[in-house]
Amino acid sequence: MVPFKIPLSIIELMIVSATPLIEQRGAVPLAALSEYGVGQAYFWTLLGAIIPAPFILFLIPHVLELLKKIKFLSKLAYWYENRALEKSKKVKDNYKYVSIFLFVAIPLPGTGVWTGSTIASLLGLDFKKSLISVILGAATAGIFMIIISYGIKILVG
Repeated sequence: MVPFKIPLSIIELMIVSATPLIEQRGAVPLAALSEYGVGQAYFWTLLGAIIPAPFILFLIPHVLELLKKIKFLSKLAYWYENRALEKSKKVKDNYKYVSIFLFVAIPLPGTGVWTGSTIASLLGLDFKKSLISVILGAATAGIFMIIISYGIKILVG
């Protein structure tokens, strides 16, 4: 039993998981602290994380172009696009979809569904193949986070 419990509904858990920068890296530990079982935590955080992916893949270039035209948001749009393009240098030409999968699968800051989907979209990669790569990457990242979070929970007691 963890020393404290954070009450969290499924919707709140999914919202945390769908939030840029936080995603499953933050949602799975919260699920563990909220007394969700491993299966529930994995399912709901994965679902929350992947819901934004098709929208990002399809809309991000259009949204960035729109934001660039709004004076007080243009710097943010250029920063986000440049950051994603800089990270896209890690995506190898011959292994684009495997690279996207690996980029999303490793649960580190600055990686994940939002950035992986943005990179795939800005590189003009195939929508379906990119979506599959992102979903499989998120599923793998979720497994890593489950092992880490619930492993710590077991060790702490």
